[in-house]
Amino acid sequence: MILEIILMIFFICAVGGFIQRVSGFGFGIFVMLFLPYIITPHTSAAAISTLVSCSISAFNAFVYRKSIPYKTIFPLLLGALVMIPLSVAFSKHLSGDIFKKMLGVVLIFLSIYFLFFSKRIKIKPTFANGLVAGGVSGMLTGLFSTGGPPIVLFLMNALEGNTVYFASTQFFFGLTGIYSTIVRAVNGIITPAVITYSVVGFGATLIGNLCGKLVFDKLPAQKLKQIIYFCMIASGIVMII
Repeated sequence: MILEIILMIFFICAVGGFIQRVSGFGFGIFVMLFLPYIITPHTSAAAISTLVSCSISAFNAFVYRKSIPYKTIFPLLLGALVMIPLSVAFSKHLSGDIFKKMLGVVLIFLSIYFLFFSKRIKIKPTFANGLVAGGVSGMLTGLFSTGGPPIVLFLMNALEGNTVYFASTQFFFGLTGIYSTIVRAVNGIITPAVITYSVVGFGATLIGNLCGKLVFDKLPAQKLKQIIYFCMIASGIVMII
């Protein structure tokens, strides 16, 4: 049974890494479509997703560290660092069924946003808006490891240039991912099994990223995104029902 779980995690994370590289789609959102079904308790599923994704983000942030606008990211971090421990503590008191229903609602909401509103909604890059975006991201990260959308929405309007944008997102997700992993460890969520599965997921994600890089120019990224978003809606409905 353990071998089957390892193989499933490897495949899920490899596909997640592939999609992340090809389309820019959030790794955490994709893998959380599946991990809660095969990993128990649900807090462990979120911990694995966060640990794998933050390892990759931290590496990318180090590579692009000279392009990080720390002043712009500060309010995002402030909001997230406050909300993450509160959300992690709250997640421990949720039953698996309630967790899946809440995650289902989040997946449906995010997919509808990406499909219809991502290019229409604009947020002014003010300090107050940064605190709110960071706080919402921290809440989603602590609960479901899906904290990317609020940050993307804020930084797309706050920064210019692909390199600066990429460096900023990687720094934020790397730092908040490490922080939330520490918080989960304090709460007794990071177990030897979580670490083992995370190592497997990290290796699989690297392979997925490499494969995605090889076919980056050959796949219609927008069409791939749309397929995934509709899968998110379907998965969300199943989780709710």
